[in-house]
Amino acid sequence: MQKMMMNETELAARWNLSPKTLQRWRSEGRGPRYMKMSKRVVYPIDEVFDFESRALHSATWARATDVVFPDGSKLMDAREISYVTALPLYVFTQKQVREALGIPHRRVEKLIRFDYEEVIAWAKRWSQDAEDQGIHAKIDPGEQRRSLQQALASLPV
Repeated sequence: MQKMMMNETELAARWNLSPKTLQRWRSEGRGPRYMKMSKRVVYPIDEVFDFESRALHSATWARATDVVFPDGSKLMDAREISYVTALPLYVFTQKQVREALGIPHRRVEKLIRFDYEEVIAWAKRWSQDAEDQGIHAKIDPGEQRRSLQQALASLPV
């Protein structure tokens, strides 16, 4: 006779986890679906196999393909968007700066990605708001460093 259910201890041993980890996963809504019979928790074998097959990935980036984005959107990481916009890298990598400036971004799993068109539209709005407030970015070709405002003003918008 084939076994239909697995208890918490058996599943923890199968995955080399602590039973406490499975308990935490259940409280967080993670892990395979389970059944609770009185005080006993059991996992149907089919649910365990299903969960294991969904956890299989051929590459690290494959996990990000579960997220659906609008057609034609090319998502870039912080280094790429910094390079194409010529804006400082810290603007995209530092969470506080990114949020303070309102830079549009998307979270793909634990990764932060940027859509070029959205960033350019944001830069246009940001530059226009600065001009509306009477702030003009004067670009001095002899100066070694430039401000964020000067960098945004020099974007091809």
